[in-house]
Amino acid sequence: MIVSDGQRPLEHPLREAERIEREQPALQADLAARLFPRSQIALEDATVASARAILFTLVNAIEADLTGEEPGLSWPIIERSRLLDHPPLFRFLMAHAAWLRLGQRLPAPLWQRSNVWLSGHIDDDDELLSESIFSLLSARSRTVEERLSGRYDLPAPIFRHLVRQIDAALLSSDKADPHRAHDVATLLAAHDEAAGLPYLSARLAVQLARDENFEELRDPVHAGLDLFAGYLASELGCSWHDVVLMLGEGGARLMLLLRAAAFRRSEAQGIADLLSPTDRVPDLTHYKEVSKKAARALIAATGSGFGDA
Repeated sequence: MIVSDGQRPLEHPLREAERIEREQPALQADLAARLFPRSQIALEDATVASARAILFTLVNAIEADLTGEEPGLSWPIIERSRLLDHPPLFRFLMAHAAWLRLGQRLPAPLWQRSNVWLSGHIDDDDELLSESIFSLLSARSRTVEERLSGRYDLPAPIFRHLVRQIDAALLSSDKADPHRAHDVATLLAAHDEAAGLPYLSARLAVQLARDENFEELRDPVHAGLDLFAGYLASELGCSWHDVVLMLGEGGARLMLLLRAAAFRRSEAQGIADLLSPTDRVPDLTHYKEVSKKAARALIAATGSGFGDA
């Protein structure tokens, strides 16, 4: 059964029939993707919905910056095309969807506890550390829309891809602007990865570790999930997004991530109980059977390509 988009205005039956006929190849491709998924791991509907919301918010924000107007022209074109068929972008969407879910699992009072702990480390004699703390606290206070889009957390190559493809969508919509090239260049130059949680968290984790705050950094309740992920990323030599993706998954990869970071089994169990949905708390029966070296090797092999062009 073909279900037409309920948001579209009613069409004359002849025009609607012609449209359905034109879209038969796309409909068949959509059906093939559902019937024959390439992965044996099913994506949850919530993950797909979150990824769509993140991308929609990102596209509209970038379009508004490029045009100075209310957005709405580029999304319909992007939605129906393959302009954003870009594996690093999809991986970012999965990781950021995981990050949003993780944030919901940690109650607000625990974030406040982490803010108080960080504020206590502000030191007038250590300007670099104090600056890093202020930057992370500021990032935590971003608006709901900014947190949803993850715009500041985008690696520069993915941001460049998004901006250029949105510009292409605007051009195809006859939204011509002689100043667009300059606006694109200005927007790309203004994007700073150092303003994102991945960079801020990893940098601050390294600075705090020098002051021997290991126990606090290894506690997601004490440090906050962003700083906890930053600590693990710096400790294991992988990206913050990779860590967040594994933290949000639960299951076997979460177990191996914690084993690679040398958490005791009791510590790993507490973290898994805190972060995992009830149906995905990893079974730690074989936790000690996996060596730290083997776990680290597998984590290192997950090289994400988040920074690929």
